Amino acid sequence: MSLVPRSIVLAMTASITLGAAAQQECGPSLPPCDEPHGEPGCLQPGCCELVCENDAFCCEVSWDETCVKQATELCGDIDCPNLGECLEVHDTPGCLDESCCELVRLHDPFCGYGTWDSICVAEAEGWCGSTIECPIEPPSDAILEDEPCLERINDGCSQDALEPVSSIIQCGDRIHGKTTTTVPRDVDWFRLPTTTDGSWTATLSSEFPARMLLVAGDCEGPIRTIGQYHVDPCTSGDWSFVLPQGQWYLVVEAGVSGRSLRSGLPCDEIDPENPPDDDEEPLPREYGLQYLLQLDCNPVDCSGDVNGDGVVDGQDLGLLFVAWGVCPDPCPADLDGDGIVDGQDLGLLFVGWGVCP
Repeated sequence: MSLVPRSIVLAMTASITLGAAAQQECGPSLPPCDEPHGEPGCLQPGCCELVCENDAFCCEVSWDETCVKQATELCGDIDCPNLGECLEVHDTPGCLDESCCELVRLHDPFCGYGTWDSICVAEAEGWCGSTIECPIEPPSDAILEDEPCLERINDGCSQDALEPVSSIIQCGDRIHGKTTTTVPRDVDWFRLPTTTDGSWTATLSSEFPARMLLVAGDCEGPIRTIGQYHVDPCTSGDWSFVLPQGQWYLVVEAGVSGRSLRSGLPCDEIDPENPPDDDEEPLPREYGLQYLLQLDCNPVDCSGDVNGDGVVDGQDLGLLFVAWGVCPDPCPADLDGDGIVDGQDLGLLFVGWGVCP
């Protein structure tokens, strides 16, 4: 559809007060604000209203190139809401439900600037419409991580760590910690016991989108991650794993399956070296920053021994591939107990390769 030049429209309506025209409401029934179109108004209400306060033509006649230019200048980032369902993958940023779109984009900017991929969809499914306030009340025997979110004293081998430092976590410990995406981003590293006479279960409860990583190696390299487990805000989850001899770390960070989160969780403490101005607005934050991590030791089960012959070998590998995918209970090949035989189970099988202890 070609648009009539604004000069012609204005000439045709010179004797008409634009305010008398029927004003189009901004909202989901309209095309995006960064696209010219014949109808007045545009998809993103906040941006639409801002532009129309400055130029009534855009909401009373049509949303032309001038309106698009003003939207770019006045609104900057205008991808929430945007075309595309929040629970469906699409090649454009943002999605149609404004509150859901803003929540996801706040914590995962890729969803607002890149494409709305499968990770954005998973975030929308786990976060939108769910509880966002769930203050954690740690038990009396919980160990306080005691790392101010403006300092980096437990950040292991992360890029923002001043030096490689990690806390020790023992079987039965419960750690009450806090993390933040404030630069430098906070990632908490816990060194696991070196014994191999059993398996471990890590239980994580979190106020924010969080994930655990299993990491091996040292900061001079190489470092390898063999698995991850995430929990949505205001939920908890158990992750069981078996590890061979060596130095292993359990890492807690803001993240989801497949992606670290790097925004949306600003520190709730005042930086004494850079205090905010009296009129400075705090950064937006929807979730709390606290988590509770518990580590339990389990008896030896040699879970990689799928066929129970006391050795983890090629036969077990073959049985794992036969069971690949969703696996009904009981499922010996589902080594991490998540109901699916996948790459994480394959990694755990190779970790236990050889004669069972």
